[in-house]
Amino acid sequence: MKNRLLIASLFLTLLGQSTFAQRRLSPSVQQFAENWHYTLVDAMYRAGFDMPTKATKPVVANLGARDRNARQLDSTKTYYAFNQPMPGDSTPLTRTNYQYPSATVQIETNYLPSLDGWQPLDRETLISDDQQRLTEVLAEAYDPIGQGFQPDSRLEIFPHGDSDVLIDSFFAYLWDSTILDWRIILSSRNVFDAEDRVVESINSIDYFGDPAVFQELYYYDANGDNHLIEEFAVLGNDVFPSRRTDIVYVEHRPIEALISVPDGVSFIPDTRTNYAYTLFGKVRKQMNFEWNAGVQHLYQTIDYAYDNEQRLSTLQTTRSPAGQSEQRTMVAYAYLADEDLFSEWTFNWDDDLFDWRLDTRKHYYYGGLVSVQPDPIAAQTLVVSPNPTLDFARLQLKSTAQVQMFNTSGALVLSAECKPDELLNLSELPSGLYFIAARSEDEVYAGRIVKQ
Repeated sequence: MKNRLLIASLFLTLLGQSTFAQRRLSPSVQQFAENWHYTLVDAMYRAGFDMPTKATKPVVANLGARDRNARQLDSTKTYYAFNQPMPGDSTPLTRTNYQYPSATVQIETNYLPSLDGWQPLDRETLISDDQQRLTEVLAEAYDPIGQGFQPDSRLEIFPHGDSDVLIDSFFAYLWDSTILDWRIILSSRNVFDAEDRVVESINSIDYFGDPAVFQELYYYDANGDNHLIEEFAVLGNDVFPSRRTDIVYVEHRPIEALISVPDGVSFIPDTRTNYAYTLFGKVRKQMNFEWNAGVQHLYQTIDYAYDNEQRLSTLQTTRSPAGQSEQRTMVAYAYLADEDLFSEWTFNWDDDLFDWRLDTRKHYYYGGLVSVQPDPIAAQTLVVSPNPTLDFARLQLKSTAQVQMFNTSGALVLSAECKPDELLNLSELPSGLYFIAARSEDEVYAGRIVKQ
């Protein structure tokens, strides 16, 4: 499948705006981005750029850094391998912790499970300006030998004026462990007209030590919609056309984008994306086509469904690679309140069962309780008595601790502060097996409780 969905994420975030060039990579740059290190790809994706190796979907989680009055996200936890080895069971897959050192700084640390607990994988530091606009993402990879984080990639963003969307330029770097310094691999600069519309974009990318330069020109119709993008490759003093994108609008909403490439004489179609919308103006269907040997092929369809509050409820992707069997994936979203996610379930279609099969489930935890620190602490066995229990259980703690209980599906069912010898009330929980974690200032405990 070709990874040339240059407008996918843009349509989901900037509908109704004429700034088609913002937060997207030109197709020429995207072909290089496919081989970038995952931390840089993730950083750019987090900043709103469409990345060829990242799934196309709206960012619906409120991560707390934008609005200090909003509910802050503390952590997420993802499980997989459901019903293996026993029905109802699952296995931890990943964990992310969120910290907020200041009003403009957010730190996200990702972990993988190991025999000793949660092993750090990487972390991202997101820095915003006083207007809460993202200006820098610093990604660090964890070195298990040195037991610390090392620089890995960096993204700098320079917003345009007071705009929350437009950017004057951005720069992407990778850490060079040989020279112990940052090495720039991509720079992008935009030029605006008097109406703050992008009219030109210059992208310079490192290609084995030499710069590859691409120029994009943007044209607007009488309605102010960006209906054409022309892309050129700049080689010294020579300029060669490399792509063009023709965009069709209805009521300022793009319904089709056709990408064409030169064949030496004229432009021929390469890919096409079509969009359909709900009555309240959100994308409900996206169809991606490509041409092979002059034949048009529908290789991907994305269907979006929304709840009564116009929040994304399901996202279903159907991929039909040429010569391969159809692949279907569905993500279902549940919300705690407003736009704050409670859980995210991913299903794969099983042709043998002729039904959806649960693949992963991601839970979102809010409210000040973080059960994994950036520097992992070995968990001690938590003594619980009586165990099994009917309604109350006593935890053997040395000092006051924050307690979390999870059911066998990984869902958080209880969160409380517990003092030494204090009884924990489990009367409202259904019978079954539960996992319990307790954290005091200096110690971490883990155990199991059976509720009869």
